[in-house]
Amino acid sequence: MRRPGSDPGPFAYVRYANPFTSNPRDNFTGRKASSGTEKRRESFELLTVPNFSTLLAITVFTPVLAGCLLLLSWLQHRNIVALAWWAACFILASIATVIIVVARGTIPNFWSIVVGNALLAAAYGILWGGARKLNGEKASAILTLAGVPIWIAACSIPPIYARLEARATVMASIAVVYTLLTLFEFWRGRGDGAWRWPIMLVLLAHAAAIPLRIPLAMAWFQPDPSDATLLTFMIFESAFVCICAAYLFGSLAKDQIATNYRRISLTDSLTQVPNRRSFLETAERLLTRTRFARRPVALLMFDLDGFKSINDGYGHQAGDEVLIAFCRLSTSMLRPTDLFGRIGGEEFGCLLPDTEQQDALWMAERLRTTFEGISHTAGGLALKTTVSIGIAVSDDANVGLSALLKEADQALYRAKELGRNRVEISARPDKAPPPASRQSILFPAL
Repeated sequence: MRRPGSDPGPFAYVRYANPFTSNPRDNFTGRKASSGTEKRRESFELLTVPNFSTLLAITVFTPVLAGCLLLLSWLQHRNIVALAWWAACFILASIATVIIVVARGTIPNFWSIVVGNALLAAAYGILWGGARKLNGEKASAILTLAGVPIWIAACSIPPIYARLEARATVMASIAVVYTLLTLFEFWRGRGDGAWRWPIMLVLLAHAAAIPLRIPLAMAWFQPDPSDATLLTFMIFESAFVCICAAYLFGSLAKDQIATNYRRISLTDSLTQVPNRRSFLETAERLLTRTRFARRPVALLMFDLDGFKSINDGYGHQAGDEVLIAFCRLSTSMLRPTDLFGRIGGEEFGCLLPDTEQQDALWMAERLRTTFEGISHTAGGLALKTTVSIGIAVSDDANVGLSALLKEADQALYRAKELGRNRVEISARPDKAPPPASRQSILFPAL
């Protein structure tokens, strides 16, 4: 074993500092430590810490790098505000590490202990706030920064401030609580994509590792060779969390952007209902499921009567308002399992799984009569319009979506030919309407 003062080589025998250790002067009293304490510190110097300056640089610069990468991602995608929050979190954590670890002994204890750890508590709070922002929820400033006054209040209590392990316990508790709250926020939005699960795993592992910092608080006064290993582990654990978090947060944001773009590409921008592409894709999946269950399915095709005359006589804005009103009415009357979408122009489609002919006919008549009674306003004038509906029903597993669309379209054409504002069903024998009780179960009244 090399003696202190000799060439350190790949290993350096140093007295290390961490967020909860003290400088050669007592933290609370500021007086010089006793001779017994000095002897214990000298023995502590014999602990072997691999290239401590390198480890210290890793501790400081890794969160800075993670923060800069997240900040760059936010500058490219400013609609993902969570990236800016997480960038601030890592950069603030790096500043706190410099104050707590690097500057310990060269600045007053108030700054290295109270202020430094307060910044670290704020960083953990901002981490949670970023997760809230990602879920589209408000991040309360009071709750985000609640760890700061809790830490300052704890430091104002002399018995806590005077004991390293007490301060370490308070700070570790704040960090664990915010980490678990962040994990909970990611768990709440777990349906958004697969990237949330590895993030939750990293956060859970980090929350489990945080309490390991508490034993390091007493390492200064009760040195043990295992403390060097623990310190090395904690430094690399922090670096690992920063690297993984920067990559996973960025990937999650990228996945969310791609999901938003796909949602936009599959949604009609005016009515906010599925567009033709989305309707056909989803209808194919629903039809496959219905055929597998050997249940009937109904397809309704809608066409707003005289829509061109509305645009010509009242303007396109009035026409847009009529389209939006029809979509709102239709979606409000459908079941959660039903599919409604805009096929094109003033034409719409609706697929009703597990629906027999009489139920589809009743639903179409109910929607037609309700829409007929709605009055629209255009330029201060009252405007009423109607809708024609064609229905195709099938319980044959061999009938595909294209065949259903063709039958429903033919029925719709017949409804237009016979005078509009009516419901026509494809060339099948009509059945009597179902009892009112069954109607109310399948399609509840408004």
